[in-house]
Amino acid sequence: MQVASRAQSETVGMVLLLGLVVVVVTVGGVAALAAVDDYRDDAPLVELDVTVDESNLTLAHRAGDTLRAGDVAVITRSEDTTTRYSLGTDGDINGRAATTESLFGPGDSWRPAAPVGFDGSDPYLVLVVHEPSNTVIHRAERTLGAVTETPGPAPTPRPTTTSPQATTTSTATTTSTTATTTTATTTSTPPESTAINGVHVEDRTTDSGGAGYRVDYDVAAGPDFDRVRVTFENLDSSWATQTVTETNARGFATYDIGAGVGDRYRITVAALDAGGNVLDSRTISDVADGDNPDANTGLPESNDPKIRGAALIDLTQEGAAYELNYNVTNASNLSEIRVEFDNLDAPSATAELSGTAPRGTIAGYSAYDGTEGDDYEAVIRVFDEDGVLVDRRVISDVADGVDPAGNDDLTRASSPSFAGTIIDDLSMTQADYEASYNVTDWAEFGRVRLWVSNVDASYAEGIYESPDPRHTIEDFAAEDNGGTFGMTYHIRLQLLDADGVVVDERIVTDDADWTDPSGNDGLSRAGSPALDSVSVSDKSNTNQNQVRYRVDYEVVETSEFAEVEVYFRNRQQPQASGVVRSAATSENNLEYTETYGTGNTYDIEVRVVDDDGIVVDRYVLSDIAGDKNA
Repeated sequence: MQVASRAQSETVGMVLLLGLVVVVVTVGGVAALAAVDDYRDDAPLVELDVTVDESNLTLAHRAGDTLRAGDVAVITRSEDTTTRYSLGTDGDINGRAATTESLFGPGDSWRPAAPVGFDGSDPYLVLVVHEPSNTVIHRAERTLGAVTETPGPAPTPRPTTTSPQATTTSTATTTSTTATTTTATTTSTPPESTAINGVHVEDRTTDSGGAGYRVDYDVAAGPDFDRVRVTFENLDSSWATQTVTETNARGFATYDIGAGVGDRYRITVAALDAGGNVLDSRTISDVADGDNPDANTGLPESNDPKIRGAALIDLTQEGAAYELNYNVTNASNLSEIRVEFDNLDAPSATAELSGTAPRGTIAGYSAYDGTEGDDYEAVIRVFDEDGVLVDRRVISDVADGVDPAGNDDLTRASSPSFAGTIIDDLSMTQADYEASYNVTDWAEFGRVRLWVSNVDASYAEGIYESPDPRHTIEDFAAEDNGGTFGMTYHIRLQLLDADGVVVDERIVTDDADWTDPSGNDGLSRAGSPALDSVSVSDKSNTNQNQVRYRVDYEVVETSEFAEVEVYFRNRQQPQASGVVRSAATSENNLEYTETYGTGNTYDIEVRVVDDDGIVVDRYVLSDIAGDKNA
């Protein structure tokens, strides 16, 4: 993940001017208390009011200082969405479109241009921020159906701020961009019956989403165990501190505040008894920068599902496209596998897909045009039946149609494989390819995929599939795209098993110039049709500049016969090229004619095609049209 350096943003560094404590919304609407900082002397003194009517939000100025609209931001947060509005650009004041220089004073009301993402019954949090002073001047929230309005500073003497007594005596310091200190502490000797077995902290911070964490934990719970408390303490902006309480001894907690990129965090997992006494705790310190802390201990479960193998398949053409092949052990405890395709250059193209099969493919990621060449990280996360993150792997790649180095081999003894492949370059006027293949071990066969990418231009490309284990894929032809003859193509013929995993592949790079790439196999078999005899006669009339060829042939072993096709490729004038076909096993006068092209060299190929569409025999020659010597 990419995150910014620790520079102050519109929401980082905001402080609450609420005296002693404020209410912070946690998972499930439970309220917790967090200390707040002193207010700043340069903060405006205002009385504001927030109302939510269905999905409409209104901010009313009741009394106090008049504000410049461009200096004020409104941040709304619902269960899963955080949105930032500017009073000067994202709404109207008293029904008229606001500008950054508009004034917002007593009696005025502001509404965003679009409805907010929650209605009057949803839990929500609204922060009004005076950006020049980095001060939260109003806060409104709903938790468990009750609305709480917290005003900003009023023209009264500065309050004295105190902090609650710390629960534990552990401390953590940060000495680098992502520094980590782990401290196991208790308020008393931890009973042997309850102890924290392991903690894993995943830093999910992004530039666009702000600081984010997921904490997975495992507690050996004895009779005295009651609950787990996870505290996300922001050491730079105490308003961003949150506490989550869970009753499961093995589980997870998440944190997403919509701000705080680059801030220092102290994350404490504590096992509590019914009286709130700490039985055991772990503390991990981290900087919210997208990199996981080093002190993760992992969760000690010998039967946890684990990533046995993973392969990132890069199918990029005009836009980035990926799928992930994987295999997971201990599948009986598997709940879900998630893959985050993280675009490091264009975060808006980031997406997460999931699957539940222990071996398979997570497919369907496709980004918009222009993401070709972007840097990606594929973050693979495995969750057990408790929903706990038990394994994680990151694969880095450039979206260029070439798989990253280090992909695991996911084939097994029973996997199908190619018994032979042919990549035919049939380019005469434009790029034209077909791929033939034969597959062994059909029991686990799924399908074959042909991926054709133009290296020189971002058009005349395609992906085609066939469910047949012996077949020819002939869908690709660039006839509608001018200028592709002679361009370089990257071609991948992939064999996928029944789980969608790529278990065999042939990759070639070729110039679209009629010449087949090296490495083609013969795909004829016992009983395949074959040419018993063939002759090509040059009947061209040079006086009239008319090209005319006659082909006579005889085919034997006709039970699998489909057709004969004859290609005439004019080297000097490609537009004078063409193809003739016949479904007859014997032909005495198959003709090709063209109104010009005498004196040019023709490459002629007579091809016998079986009922799978595969060329099983061919006869090739070259001739100068009109010299009568074919």
